Amino acid sequence: MRWTIHARAEFPALHALQSYNGKPEDLHEHQWRIAIRVGTDTLHPEGYALDFHAVDELLKRATQPLHGVDLGEHPEIGKMSPTAERLAEILARWLQQPLAEIGGTLLSVSVWEGPENRVDLTLGQESKTST
Repeated sequence: MRWTIHARAEFPALHALQSYNGKPEDLHEHQWRIAIRVGTDTLHPEGYALDFHAVDELLKRATQPLHGVDLGEHPEIGKMSPTAERLAEILARWLQQPLAEIGGTLLSVSVWEGPENRVDLTLGQESKTST
């Protein structure tokens, strides 16, 4: 059995792809939305999977430094081109260890570049089954 906790965060940030259709994009802003799914196979003695506040705080700490910045200027996200996929990959890297320290496994990171465009990065197994 696997329990899955969900957390979300939003922030405004700028970006411009370095070679969109063969030429650099103009710098523009999006309201980025991040959603994570964190799994655990056990319950706390109190009966909950993971502390919602702890998961929310870890996501907030990961995204707070990105508020209002140019993602292309960020030393990790701006490497290559600051795409939604790159942002998902970097956030996953930043979150995996802290989530493990509170007993969770990062299952996925979703990044919305504006209201409709979303990319999902899936890590590890979605669920465990026993036979």
